[in-house]
Amino acid sequence: MSNIFRFITLFLIVSIAACVSSQPNMTAANDEDKDIGLGGTGMVADSGGSGLGGTGIIGEITGYGSIFVNGIEVEYDNDTDFTIDGKTAAAQQLEIGDVVEILTTDANQHTEAQIINLRHEVIGRVESVEPHTYSFSINGQSIIQSIDRPALPEIGATVAVAGFRIDDQTILSTRVTPAATGQSLLRKHTELPFNNKARRWLVQTHVQADKATIQNSGTTYTFTLTKSTGKSFKDQLGIKILQLQKSVTEKLELEQIIEQASMPRGRRTLNPVRQQDGNVLQRTAPGSSGATSGSGSSPARIYGQPTKGNQSGR
Repeated sequence: MSNIFRFITLFLIVSIAACVSSQPNMTAANDEDKDIGLGGTGMVADSGGSGLGGTGIIGEITGYGSIFVNGIEVEYDNDTDFTIDGKTAAAQQLEIGDVVEILTTDANQHTEAQIINLRHEVIGRVESVEPHTYSFSINGQSIIQSIDRPALPEIGATVAVAGFRIDDQTILSTRVTPAATGQSLLRKHTELPFNNKARRWLVQTHVQADKATIQNSGTTYTFTLTKSTGKSFKDQLGIKILQLQKSVTEKLELEQIIEQASMPRGRRTLNPVRQQDGNVLQRTAPGSSGATSGSGSSPARIYGQPTKGNQSGR
C-alpha cells in the first residue's frame, strides 16, 4: 500500500503544480498547424502511402481540432465505425479525457479514423470514497482522480472510468462518467487492438519501474526504458507514449518514446457546437469567431472540418 500512497502523493503534488501553471481553455491554433498526418512523431510513412495509414493509436483525448490523441489530429465522421469497450454502438460525442483506440487511415495528408473504440478501465458501483487522497473504489480497484476534475462520485453511484492502469489495483482516471445501473467491467491488461489491420501503434500507457508491459496476440512483451523523465505532467507520473512496430518476423519492437511536452494538444474548450439534428461539429475555443456547420446531403463531421456544401454559422 505504501507504493500506492507514494504515487497518490506525487500525483497530487504534480496536479497542483499543473493547475497553478496552466491556463484552462486556451486556444491552441498553432497545434493544428503543426499536425498534418504525422503529428511530429517522426513515424515513417508507409511505402505505399503517406502519414499514419494502418496505425493503431491508443491514448487520451487532449483537445479538439478534430480530436487530438497522442499529438495526432484525427478526423472522423458519421460513417466511422464506433464501438464502446469493443461493442458496436452509435457514434457519440467524445470529450477531453476519454481514452480511445483508433485505427487510422490516410487521405489528403490528413489522418482519418476507420474505427474508434471508446475504452474504459472499470465500470461499476462506487464502494467507497476517500476525499483526503482524492480517490474512490470500484470492484476493489482504487481510482485516483485529478484535483482539477469534477467532484468525486457518490457512494452507490454507477460510473465508467477512463484512464490508465498503474498496477493490479490502482487506476489513474482521466474521465469519470455516469453509467447505467448494473453495468460492470474490469480491464486488467493492455492488449494491442487491430492486430490484423495494423503493424504499428502509438500507445499511451503507464511505465512501472522503467518497464512497459504490452500484450499482442497472446504474447507478453516487456520493454525496458531509459530512466529519463519527460517534461510533461503525464511523463512525471510515468505515463508514456510508446511507438511500437511489428518486425518482419512479426515480433513487437519499441521504436521510440515520444516526448509529450512538445506534441500538439489541440483546442481545450467545454462547449460543443451542435446542429439541430444533434451532430457535434467543430468546437470553438473562447475568443474565436465561431464554428461552421455543413448542410446538404453529405453527413456532417462529428468533429473537425464540416463536409462540403452550403455552410452557415450556428
